[in-house]
Amino acid sequence: MGHSMTVDHLIGRETERTVLGKILANPPHQSVFVMVEGDTGIGKSRLLAEFMAAATQRGYAVLNGRASQFEVGLPFGLLFDALAREQASPVLAARGGPACESLVQFAHSVGADWRTSTVRVSDGPTFPVLGVERHQLYRTVREVLAEIAGGGGLVVVLDDVHWSDEASVELLDYLVRHPVDGPLVFVLAYRTGQCPVRLALQLGRAHPSPTHLPLGPLSPADVDAWFPDMSPQRRRSLYEASSGNPLYLEILAAGTDAVVLDAGCAPAVVDDRVAIALDALVTAELCGLPGTERLTVQAAALAGEECDPVLVAHAAEISVAVVTNALDALVRRGILRQVEGRIVFRHPLVRAAAYQSAGVAWRLAAHDRVARHLAAEGAGPVRQAQHLEHSARVGAEHAAEVLAAAAEATLDSAPATSVRWLRAALRVTPDRVDTAQRRAALRLALARALSISGRLADSQRILHDLIGDAPQYRCPATELLASTERMLGRLSEARALLSGELSRPGGAGACTEATLRLELAATEILAGRFTDAAENAARAGELAGQEDHRGFAAAASTLLALAWLLDRRPGYDARGQLVRAQWAVDGLDDGALRGVIDLVPAMVWAEVLCEDSDAAVRHLARGFRVARRYGRGHVLPELYLVRSVLHGRLGDLRQAQRDAEDAEEIARALGSEELRRFALAIRAPLLAWRGGPVAVAGPLAELRAAAPLRSRWWRSVAQAGLAGVLIEMNEPESALALLTEGGEPAPTAEGLALVARAQVLCGDLGTAQESLDRAVGSAERSGSHGEAAAVGQARAELLAERGDVVAAVDAARLAATAAALAHQPLREGQALVTLATMLHRAGDLAAGRQTLGEAKHRLAWCGADWLVGRATNLQRRFAAAHPRPRDVRPDPLSGREREVAVMVSEGLSNRAIATRLFLSTRTVESHVSRIFVKLGVSTRAAVARHVSLADR
Repeated sequence: MGHSMTVDHLIGRETERTVLGKILANPPHQSVFVMVEGDTGIGKSRLLAEFMAAATQRGYAVLNGRASQFEVGLPFGLLFDALAREQASPVLAARGGPACESLVQFAHSVGADWRTSTVRVSDGPTFPVLGVERHQLYRTVREVLAEIAGGGGLVVVLDDVHWSDEASVELLDYLVRHPVDGPLVFVLAYRTGQCPVRLALQLGRAHPSPTHLPLGPLSPADVDAWFPDMSPQRRRSLYEASSGNPLYLEILAAGTDAVVLDAGCAPAVVDDRVAIALDALVTAELCGLPGTERLTVQAAALAGEECDPVLVAHAAEISVAVVTNALDALVRRGILRQVEGRIVFRHPLVRAAAYQSAGVAWRLAAHDRVARHLAAEGAGPVRQAQHLEHSARVGAEHAAEVLAAAAEATLDSAPATSVRWLRAALRVTPDRVDTAQRRAALRLALARALSISGRLADSQRILHDLIGDAPQYRCPATELLASTERMLGRLSEARALLSGELSRPGGAGACTEATLRLELAATEILAGRFTDAAENAARAGELAGQEDHRGFAAAASTLLALAWLLDRRPGYDARGQLVRAQWAVDGLDDGALRGVIDLVPAMVWAEVLCEDSDAAVRHLARGFRVARRYGRGHVLPELYLVRSVLHGRLGDLRQAQRDAEDAEEIARALGSEELRRFALAIRAPLLAWRGGPVAVAGPLAELRAAAPLRSRWWRSVAQAGLAGVLIEMNEPESALALLTEGGEPAPTAEGLALVARAQVLCGDLGTAQESLDRAVGSAERSGSHGEAAAVGQARAELLAERGDVVAAVDAARLAATAAALAHQPLREGQALVTLATMLHRAGDLAAGRQTLGEAKHRLAWCGADWLVGRATNLQRRFAAAHPRPRDVRPDPLSGREREVAVMVSEGLSNRAIATRLFLSTRTVESHVSRIFVKLGVSTRAAVARHVSLADR
């Protein structure tokens, strides 16, 4: 006779419950992770259920999701499961805003239909379903979680993470690397040793370290407490047969003594062999079902995680009425359960066993029946593909088309799934003469999917074979292969590949040569071979003109302008060429621009160099729109990178940092280490200006340990940004070493000016003068106000070091004026700090104080908190060196309180003040409270007025 194992409380997990209880009792300030690890059936889900109940009692909001081995190919399945459940609705409705509403409806739409569409809710954000911009979805998820957590705490419980789809793992990886502010607890449960590798590595580097709760088997005493009414002999037999595994106990306790004795033959170790034995036990349980119920449970396992009676009926070839009755019976037996209005399997293991218990031939036929039904119902290709990949036979050309369409739809969001479906499409497309072109197209698509998923070696093998086997695809295959090499920073390989193809006798038409020369021009620009790049761009433009291909002509014109701007040789009308390129690009419709979307980052780089910020903003907006509309995800990292540089120059450091982070995330997803390190190099100075040496220490260490960027142009951009930070941190030797890495510094005015500044700080004034003279010549050739400002600041520092303070004041003033003309407030603020310093040295104290105040205003507007703090410290040093006469009145504030009061008057928050002074936020709050009491005020504005009057 069987026994129920249902109990009122969790047995044998007192230690784990205590740990989890302490986490709930002491809410974290930012997201923390708990890793619950254990074998199949060990009780992970039961522990999670009790933890969620305890969290709810303490006032936490709770979201719960579970991965499934059957939906592992469905992108973001774990996210959708957590957000689309009925229990999530009141939580999200109570605490979420418009972004939350959009995200939830997006999850419901995709989770329900898996159609490739776009969901917009009111005026909220738009999420491309299965689209290319995963990082935007990730950031929105992070913001929504922070919003919900801020309302009283949030617990997110994710079960069976070992079955997570690739996109969900990537999302969790992002959330580990970008902690959410607020009391948020993530609990991740997975089988022993089966945490996804990428996630496990990131969790190992997380700070604070995750709480690890490995669940072992129950003890004999736990089994005694679980079944107090059972005879001691049977309890011992149960324990020996189950090895203390709770799910084993559940199944065996409901069985007969014979079943228990048979199970006792299994190895008494909870490992893969025990999992196999458990599968056998579950299968035995299912095989004992009546025929209709057994057929229904097998069909339900195949049809989907939720037991949709209609789909189950088609899979089983029985009526919906019969299926409905069978499902009710299976619920009564406990094999299925009703959860939140859905009928689901009581455990994924039961579903797996039900699926495996069906014969292979029956499964193939059932998948085919479900696929045909979904097609008749107009389901999207993604949903059909889940069944067609199992059932489609060789020669099923329509199935191949659906699989290819599904692969294309998921290419950028779940490239591994796209690869699987493209392989299935190739499998069912016969290898005949009349299908050779179709197979070649599928192979090209497969190579692209492999490349995006990071399996570059597999992609390259296909492309090399394709170039030899399919002449009609030789050009796109060569271009893709070369662009992959370029993306990896292997510029020599890309150049050799393209040059070899161009020199091949009997080449194709002019458009083919134009395409290859455009790719070669882009490669040469990155390599710093600007003259060669200009020649290839010019030739591509001529060929495009002959073929009247406006898209190629616009791309060629853009690359020619960028090459000339970077080359800086006399006689080039680079700015005039840029105007012509802008005219050509603006004349393209979105469909035409789609085919040459790579020209947009090049054009914006050229506009940044020419300080045409209005045009750059306009073209970036259009580039993003076209890339999103047509799924051109490969161009997004460079779009975000150049937009980060533009925002940084325009003074919006917060947005610049977000853009650099987005670029880094997409580059990581693409597997391009070259792009990722360039994005990190762009982000590092932004971190420094906002948070100082502590904030930038990690990125700087990583960049110093890594090999230099292979792209000479990107390397020069990165070196200039990082060298500026090192100079501000008073590390001139490190700055010089960085700027001269690989030989001579880049011959740009900014790079040479930074070299001169570092040499001044090192005391090498003669060499600094030589570097400055070269910088002046480069700035004159470019005509850039921003570069003139960089040169002026270097000149002011050199003149001051030589003792010519009056001339230094003039140089610094010209630098600030040039920065203002360039509309670069961050550079202007830094130049004003230099000017204030020179004025103070010249004895013009009033002008120095006023200028320093203006500098702080510019820097604060940019969000450069660290630079504002340095300016404030400089202001105090000025005041200490030359105190202004005033009536002697006792200051009621202590030195630290006055320092805090000054920062309050500057509009800084308590958290920003704490960061700058290396204090806790609570300590700053105490200082502010005492300031209010001593000054007899009740608002921060009143404190600001007191500080203003005291400084007069």
